Order: sequence, then structure tokens, then C-alpha cells
Amino acid sequence: SLITHSSSSSIAAQSSLAGAAPWWAAKRSVLNTHGAKVAWGWTSALFAAAAAVRAPARAPSATAAAALRYVLATLYWVAMARWFFGPPLFDRVFVRTGGSCLPTAPDAATMTSASVASLQACRAAGGRWAGGHDVSGHCFLLIHSALFLAEEAVAPLLAVLSDRRHTLPALTTARRAALAATLGLVGVWVFMLYATARYFHGIHELLSGTVLGVAYWAALYRSGVLGPA
Repeated sequence: SLITHSSSSSIAAQSSLAGAAPWWAAKRSVLNTHGAKVAWGWTSALFAAAAAVRAPARAPSATAAAALRYVLATLYWVAMARWFFGPPLFDRVFVRTGGSCLPTAPDAATMTSASVASLQACRAAGGRWAGGHDVSGHCFLLIHSALFLAEEAVAPLLAVLSDRRHTLPALTTARRAALAATLGLVGVWVFMLYATARYFHGIHELLSGTVLGVAYWAALYRSGVLGPA
């Protein structure tokens, strides 16, 4: 297929770029291992912080609705990238588009059908993912997280900070701190998105990751379904 062909033909170019990546863009850099890869953990913490400092100015029903949106956003991330009644959807797409688990050692016997089923199982068996459409997990997760926080933390905190009816100094300080932390983290994610686009993945993989990263936000917030109050 066109997707499989384009993914396969870009492997060498991607490997060359990844090898030339500076320290801050490397897969084992602190920004990647403790920032991008655990983005949903940071998202969860900042969402909880924003909800806590906003709670006194918010109806209980609105807080409950925000919690439901968080649960749905988490389930969407899990299904795409972690688990979906077995391998996650990203891994299923990779295998369906011709991907396989190639041995990194001469003993190819360790590459079983089970090890091909998911990236995690492949790596555990000592193999490497190759050949299929590898949706950019970084694009997906960072965009999904940033848009979720924009709706559930940044916008609500800006609104309550501009409301003169809620001016307790300690609470205002806490809200400003939560807002600053959220904006700072989103800034780091934007920087990591640049690194991903510059040094990793092909254009089709970046596009599919971007579309899926925007999909939850578009479906719930732009459509008005369960939108924030």
C-alpha cells in the first residue's frame, strides 16, 4: 500500500536523522523520558491541581463533568497507545500495514507471532519494530495532552482569575501558579513536538499522530458534547 511503501522507504532517512539528533532530542534525554513519555501523568497532575484551585468558584456538577471528560480522555489515550483488549490500536495499525518484529541478534527463532503483536512484546523478545505505519506516539500524546489542558486548565483558570468576585489572595496565588506550571509544561511539549518532527518519523506518521491527537478535542469540545461549563 502507499502508506506501507512510504513508511518503509523512509526508514533509512529517519535512522540517519535520529542518529544525528542533539542530546535534548535524543530518545534517552531527560526531556523525553521524564517529559514527553509520561505526558499523561503530568496532564493528570495539572488537571487535578487546576480542578482543586478552581473548585470554590465552580458548581459541583461542573466539577463532576470535568472529571468525566478526564476519564474519557484517559480511556482514549489508553486504547490508542497502551491497551485495547490486547495490543493498543497503534500497534495493531503497525502490524496491519506490514510491520513486523525483526531480530537484532542472529537467532531469529525468538521472533514469534506473539512478539510481533505489540511493540512492548517485540522489545522484550529482543527485537525491533520495522516495516509498518508507525503512528507518531509523541505527536498524538503531546497534542492530546496540550489540547485537553487548554480546555480543562488554561481556559478555566484564566476565566476565574479575571473574575473579581473570587479574589482571596492565597487562592489567587495558587491559581496563578497552576496556570504558570501548565503553560510552562505545554511549552516544553511544543518544543518536543519540534524535535519529533525534525528527527523522528516520516510525514505520514507525523500526520496520523497529529490527526489522532486532535480527534478527541474536536469530537468533545468543538462539537459541544460534554464541553466545559
